[in-house]
This record gives sequence, C-alpha cells and structure tokens, in this order.
Amino acid sequence: MSRPGGKTFLPTIRSFVIVFLGLFPVALSLGTLPTRAFGETLRITAAADLMAVLPEISRKFTKKTHVAVRISYSSSGESAIAIRHHAPFDLFLSADSFFPENLSKEGWVVGDSVKTYTKGILVLWVSEKALPPGETGEIGPSLLRNPGIRKIALANPRLAPYGHAGMECLRSRKLWAPLHPKLVYANTLAQVSQDLRTKTADAGFLSRAQAMVLSRHAKGSFVELSPGCVPDLEQKMAIVKTSTHQKAARDLEDFILGKSTQDFLKSHGYR
Repeated sequence: MSRPGGKTFLPTIRSFVIVFLGLFPVALSLGTLPTRAFGETLRITAAADLMAVLPEISRKFTKKTHVAVRISYSSSGESAIAIRHHAPFDLFLSADSFFPENLSKEGWVVGDSVKTYTKGILVLWVSEKALPPGETGEIGPSLLRNPGIRKIALANPRLAPYGHAGMECLRSRKLWAPLHPKLVYANTLAQVSQDLRTKTADAGFLSRAQAMVLSRHAKGSFVELSPGCVPDLEQKMAIVKTSTHQKAARDLEDFILGKSTQDFLKSHGYR
C-alpha cells in the first residue's frame, strides 16, 4: 500500500524492487559490525534518518548480547516493499507508523512487535547563502518563496515519511502549489542532507537528528516544524514474520525501548 497523492513521485515501485533486490548484498554491507566473534546476526532495514544514531545503538547491543547487527538504510516505503518481496530482514525500523502498521495488517510482520520507539521532529533547513540579507527573524515555510531560494530538497513523499510530512506542512500553509516548481526530490532523507551539504539545494526538509549532524558540516539554520505545522512523526518498529531470529529481534526491541537508549535518542534530536 502506498500513500495517497503519490502518483507523480519517483521511483516507481517496479523499478525500485528490481534495483533494491539486485543490489541487496551491497546495501546490506553498509553499517555492518564485525561478525567474526558472533554466531548470530540480526539484519535490520532502517529509515535513513537513523544513520546518525543506529550504529552506536547497535554497537552497544552487540557488546551486551554478542549478537551482531547488519543495517541497510533506505526510505521506509522502500523497506516495506523489500519486506513484501521476501528480503531477508529480521527487524524493520520505520520513520513513521504508516508502513509498519500496514505490513502488520497484511501479515508480513509480527503484530505484537509493532511498537513506537521514538518520535521524530520535522525541520526546515535553509543554507546561510540563501537567507535574505539582514534576515534576523525565525525562518519558516513562507521564507521559501524568497527568490534567493531556487531549489528545495524533499524526500519522495510517497516513500519517505519525512518527505510526506514536508509535503503536508506545505499544503497546510497553502504553499505546495506555489513552491512545486522549486522542489527537487530525493529517494531518502540522507540524500536530502547530501544535497544541502553540497549546495545542490538551497533549502530542504529534514529530521532534527539529520539537521544536527548537517550543522557540523554546512552553514545554515533550521527551525522545527513539528508539532506546529505537522505532528511529530511516531516512529515504529516491527519484527519480520519470516525472521529466524525472533528472540534476538525481541531483545533488540527491548534494548531500544530501554531508558539508556531512549535517553540517547532524545539527546540526538528525537522526542
């Protein structure tokens, strides 16, 4: 199931499945922790907004349990498509509740494993050079009308929850149609961040966690848009029903929901 209103966004479902499954061994190697000393390995498909936090969480989990973790990052919609096409994942960490809940209804994930693990915050990032001269007020969606902002990066709203939230925010301010010619679409939130870092785009919609990382590498400002413009993103996880590592996946879910990990997530841009 795809989000409504996504007909014009790319990539198509068919082309994505071919590319994703064809490159799966390569994608799976990203974020890999050494497995030589461990007999069990969990394979996670995770939302790209978690790239700044999940490696450290996985490292601590492995240290505690001796279960290795391999992470593949993508948009949440892409992860859901891969699960429906039998990609060998054990755990799905989504950037919203929409995709895990639909997978649960369709029988692809274990129903009682669908749990909220954090709440994400949508932000708008504007590069320093794109800000109007003498701009001192708080930036916001209306600033995107400025002619100095020529390209606005947005993750594919059909597949990426933060992209969908950005679209809904613009629609709520009646800015979607006026700004549509400026929009440049990315497959994932990580690509949006890269576009902003390389100045391919002048502004963009990110998670607060991604914006905090970007601030260390690029000059710009960001403002939180949730819960004012759109609600916080309720990010849920779920265990894939075909996983052969159900207990280890449950252990990782419990670890993520533990106080130490929750405090870590809050200190890195989540609520």
